[in-house]
Amino acid sequence: MKVRQSLSALVVATLALAAHSGRAEDAMDQARKRYAAGEREYASGRYWQSAKAFEEAFDLSRKADLLYNAARAYDRGEYFLRAIETYESYLKAGMPPDAETISQRVALLRKQLCQVHVSLGEKAYLFVDGHEYYQTPMASPVSIDSGYHRIEVRSGNRFWAKEQQFVAGERYEFEAVLEEDHGGGQGLISSASVEEVRAKPRTRQVAIVLGVGGSIDVLGNNFPPHQASILLGAEYRIKEGLRGAFDLGVKIPIELLQSWQNAGLLLGMRGVLTPVPRLPLELVLSLDVGFATLDYRSSAPVSPKWPCASPSALSSCSIYAFRAVPAVSVAYRFASSFEMRAQLIGLELNLGSPLFDPRLAFGLQAAYRFF
Repeated sequence: MKVRQSLSALVVATLALAAHSGRAEDAMDQARKRYAAGEREYASGRYWQSAKAFEEAFDLSRKADLLYNAARAYDRGEYFLRAIETYESYLKAGMPPDAETISQRVALLRKQLCQVHVSLGEKAYLFVDGHEYYQTPMASPVSIDSGYHRIEVRSGNRFWAKEQQFVAGERYEFEAVLEEDHGGGQGLISSASVEEVRAKPRTRQVAIVLGVGGSIDVLGNNFPPHQASILLGAEYRIKEGLRGAFDLGVKIPIELLQSWQNAGLLLGMRGVLTPVPRLPLELVLSLDVGFATLDYRSSAPVSPKWPCASPSALSSCSIYAFRAVPAVSVAYRFASSFEMRAQLIGLELNLGSPLFDPRLAFGLQAAYRFF
């Protein structure tokens, strides 16, 4: 009888172990699928969704490296507050060999946050982009990502709200006065979709631009001809909103080849459209105006028009012209401090005497942003 009981207990234990092993294998299989989903989302630029998939894979497998993957996705997507929290969870999960480097990254990300304090003497709930963050009265400010946000305080059917751009490293103080919600306001943003529609974090305001490109003579007069160009420039972002921005800039184009050596000084305006706020892709309409010096160097003309006042034996002459360049471009921001731009089409107009010959302009530019 005791033998049968021992055998019965052994069978039960074996079945329980097999069931547990089966559940563990199922969990690992689901973790592998969530990891693969996280990689796909990361490659597609959907960094919030990528981080969530890696976190779900960690919950299933308890593999600490998945927390690092999630933190990197939050970091790449410029969800800096979530990146800090996830990096710290990764550090607490073990002793990674790169702990010092990660700690330095966390310290740098903290400088990208801003502080928000709402003064209200009664108990209420503070929401940021539809997420509950804190309660009032607030003993200390709350940290949020820089960028465009909706701050809301609610108590029952009364609320106060503020929407604006928040700058990294700044502290914001608000005096909240609750009013009755009569159903005409925006109310709370759905937490299920808030990360899909949340605006991009603030773009650094000052940019140094370096580019290469070319110009193609439209009318075929070779006056001036097809040329290659080098561009040096600087820009300042004076306004940025949910779907766009406005920049002012200065450019120095230098053009070479075909017996011409040209240089200019242009002041410009850039209107920036962001079709999807969380994607770092911009459509740009620009207009640059200024002056150009066009220097012709040859012993004989290569155009039916002679650029000098009259034909002569001189090997060169210079023409001064007013220049205007309207253009359409796209820009992709690889990091908060670096973006690449492609000028798809531009029309260069040089207005001088006897010069008037439009050219199509195109180019590729790199912009480094700071401040």
